[in-house]
Amino acid sequence: MTINFEKSSIQDSRLFDPIKVGNMELQHRIVHAPATRLRCHEDGMVMTELVREYYSQRSSVPGTLLITESIFSGPKSGGFTNIPCLYNEKHAEAWRPIVKAIHENKCFVFMQFWNLPGELKPEYLLDQENLENISQGECPMDPTGLPAALGGAFSICGKELYMDKYMSKYDIDEHISEYTEAAKRAVFQCGADGIEVHQVNGFLLDKFVLNGFGENCDPNYRGTYENRVRFCLELLESVVKAIGQERVGYRISPYSDIWKSKDHMEAHMYMVQQLRVKFKNLAYLHVIEPRAYWTGHQQILQEEGSLKYQKLWNKPLLSAGGHDRDSALQLATQDNVLVAFGRYFLANPDLPFRLKFNIPLNRWNRAKFYTKKSPEGYIDYPYCEEFLNKTSEAKNQKVSCGKERIFN
Repeated sequence: MTINFEKSSIQDSRLFDPIKVGNMELQHRIVHAPATRLRCHEDGMVMTELVREYYSQRSSVPGTLLITESIFSGPKSGGFTNIPCLYNEKHAEAWRPIVKAIHENKCFVFMQFWNLPGELKPEYLLDQENLENISQGECPMDPTGLPAALGGAFSICGKELYMDKYMSKYDIDEHISEYTEAAKRAVFQCGADGIEVHQVNGFLLDKFVLNGFGENCDPNYRGTYENRVRFCLELLESVVKAIGQERVGYRISPYSDIWKSKDHMEAHMYMVQQLRVKFKNLAYLHVIEPRAYWTGHQQILQEEGSLKYQKLWNKPLLSAGGHDRDSALQLATQDNVLVAFGRYFLANPDLPFRLKFNIPLNRWNRAKFYTKKSPEGYIDYPYCEEFLNKTSEAKNQKVSCGKERIFN
């Protein structure tokens, strides 16, 4: 589908219209995108007070959907420091006040889970300082939170971090079990509205879809499209059985072919077709748009972007990747399309308000994106004066008529 990319007017767009996504009644179609920020202790325990303040700020417009940064679902899926985890009760206790703060602001939250593309070599697990120097040191980071010196999904700054290990059926089932338990913990212990499955940028699930293991995995999970998506579908089947389809979103990056697969577009089309048939009540499909990334990916015209997948999906679809106000307004002229912002939402805690009233945006500070455990460049971006005035008015209206009206 081709969109006329002349500037759209607010009257033509549904960006600020309510929409039902899963079990949630959103008040607009601007979404907080997941983005790694390293505001976490070395052991994977989220910094509750700091992160609660961040999400409280960005849930300041009622009816907003926020997707958290990627979280490790279990010991098998992770290994890097300063990345949040959710595989025990202490992790859940740390996340619970964060979710509560979002809900107190009448907003919604999905927690995203990911798996590294392989198991870290023992020497890196035992020497976290060396691992940090490689993964978080001199290598610049790309907008998605990955090291920009990534030579492939297994190599960072020329270092091979992961074991060259055969992925057995037993390994696959372990990952599914950890993921399912984390999903239940997110919804039933932390109180989240749902979870997002991460099949992007060459990480574990994406690696299977793109045949990245080659012959180095169970034969039932390689070769044909049916086999290559089997892991993803089995994981989804387990998760939705545990928490319900309406509480699950699914994220893909069909234009990011880090495994150099010759048929990555066809593989993703097949995957989305299977989602539509087998999981028709999923909350949403989340698609990363093509952009000129650090890996040398070529920019693809918009008609080859997320709307290509919306033709297949035809339900709520989130589009992420390099959006500004104009592109968001334009995409939201389409039915069931929402727009996710990462860097702009980081720099503008009142982003939905600013976009609606066309108020100039704060510029993000890239140098502070991955400053471990620091409030700088994280919770110190200002609200606009117009929003602060409107919020004060809304509180007065709530006293007089029982309902806040920030977005009117």
